[in-house]
Amino acid sequence: MEALVYTFLLVGTLGVIFFAIFFREPPRIVKVRNSAYKAIKVNC
Repeated sequence: MEALVYTFLLVGTLGVIFFAIFFREPPRIVKVRNSAYKAIKVNC
């Protein structure tokens, strides 16, 4: 019986991690890179 509980917890945890990774809001990395690139370009 414990095996069912542990299996359910494992699958639930992996499911939450999966949804957190693949259904998150898209990160805005492009703007950060562009601003950092412009800052480096201005300083040099």
